[in-house]
Amino acid sequence: MICLMRIHRISIFGHLRGDSLVFERIVSYLTVEDCKVASLVNYRWSQLCFSPIALANVQLEINCAVLEASDYWTVLESSCRPYRNLVLKFASDDAGDLLKILGKFQSSWERITIEQDADAKLLRTEISVGFLSRMLQAFSNVKQLTIKTVIELSDPSCETDLPQLNRVEAICLYKNCFDGDLIAWTRICPNVKYIGVPLQDGRDEFPRIIQHFSHQIEHLSIDARFIERDSLDFVHEDFPRLRKFRLLYPISNSAATVNLVRSFISRCSNLTEISLFTNVISQETLQTIAESCTQLQVVSLDTNEIPPSTFSILSKLPLLKQLILQKMTVEPAMITSVATFPALRRLTCLSIRINCPEAFFQQLHKKMPRLTWLELLDRFRYGFSNFNQNGVVDAICVHMANLQRLALVDWATLDLSIFQNLNMLTNLTEFRLKCIGLNANRTIPCCAGVKKLVLDVDTLKPSDTIPPKCHLSLADLISQGFPGVKSIELSHQLLDRTISEREIAILRSVLTDCAFYRRKRVPMTDRDYAALL
Repeated sequence: MICLMRIHRISIFGHLRGDSLVFERIVSYLTVEDCKVASLVNYRWSQLCFSPIALANVQLEINCAVLEASDYWTVLESSCRPYRNLVLKFASDDAGDLLKILGKFQSSWERITIEQDADAKLLRTEISVGFLSRMLQAFSNVKQLTIKTVIELSDPSCETDLPQLNRVEAICLYKNCFDGDLIAWTRICPNVKYIGVPLQDGRDEFPRIIQHFSHQIEHLSIDARFIERDSLDFVHEDFPRLRKFRLLYPISNSAATVNLVRSFISRCSNLTEISLFTNVISQETLQTIAESCTQLQVVSLDTNEIPPSTFSILSKLPLLKQLILQKMTVEPAMITSVATFPALRRLTCLSIRINCPEAFFQQLHKKMPRLTWLELLDRFRYGFSNFNQNGVVDAICVHMANLQRLALVDWATLDLSIFQNLNMLTNLTEFRLKCIGLNANRTIPCCAGVKKLVLDVDTLKPSDTIPPKCHLSLADLISQGFPGVKSIELSHQLLDRTISEREIAILRSVLTDCAFYRRKRVPMTDRDYAALL
């Protein structure tokens, strides 16, 4: 996000350390490019814009499939900036410039992701054992290591002791990230608490990793969608410290294997978060969760069909704060006879179908009285069905009076008329909307309580009627609909297509105490639906 706050407003921060910390925290929301622009204001800003705190969320990407490693080294050789997060995309490093870069920032690296460039069409990377050893040595301070690409060793018979990464707490390995049983992760990363690994036929190194760390793992994520055999060896282990568990398992699984998963869950009584996929989600599994995992705070279910008693069973979890539902169809009958959810505050619905939304949200308000945060991503893409036709938005506005935060995502150009009752959400303080465009066929009613507004929209179009009934500008839309807003995030596309300088100037004159941000857009084609919210 590019902060559009006026320079004189930020310059109130003096040279005191306390004020500097506030400034660094603000700057931490900027991208690398935006930090460079802000650093040009003066020497003091230059120091603060590239402090460790300011760069906490900045991600440095080195893509050797696009530029030579020597080009990156030329730019970064004289840099004193303590970059923490690195995405590394490399094909080769014959001159050793990549190792120079990794070594230069060795003391500041915290999170490293190694992957391939999607446009390079390279299926794998080949490196020597010596190169791997020097690369891992540069990761000595890394806390999180993610490997998403196939890495082959050109000299696998070379007996070189790889360095230990004692500070690594999280390791995520994707399918075929190393070709063969050559890397002893149990020795390289002896102190991991988070493990994300795939299970693959013919490869037993990943199950051995899970078994080795079973007594210290706190977060376990397993992707078993690509195995053909019907067995999960890890379920026989005990995980006394496990807090978060995620299992992606193939659709064609047997009842015997599901029973093994149920037995495993029953032994994990300290779980606070669980995510399950497809046929593992049965009524019996949900019963086991409700009876054995009473400390659960987050439950995620990803399936096309859930048992009718799902809501009734989950309502028995006394500490459940967030429920995430994906791909399924829900209807009022599933929740009508349910007991009240005692602690549920956040409901996230990703690509689900809601039958009879009026009755469903009416029951939802009764059964989830503490629900204040609702996130909804429409199921259908490319306009076959969307919020314009299904009545979901109006049902939310009429019946969900306790909502304080509302996020909506849809692959369509939405009519502003669907928000005609938005002012009925009198407790709403944050509103997020992501869609292809907005059809300005009417104004939004005054929502004076909204303090934060996020509009991730490509275009703001005039009314489709001829002649147009309403030609609403961006400034009018925001100032009339959200007069009390204190923070606004707008997408690059929306600003670029609505004469940004003039619109922002008008808004600043009306909303004198509001901070403006330009939001970096997450593509609508992103398969991680949660990221869109």
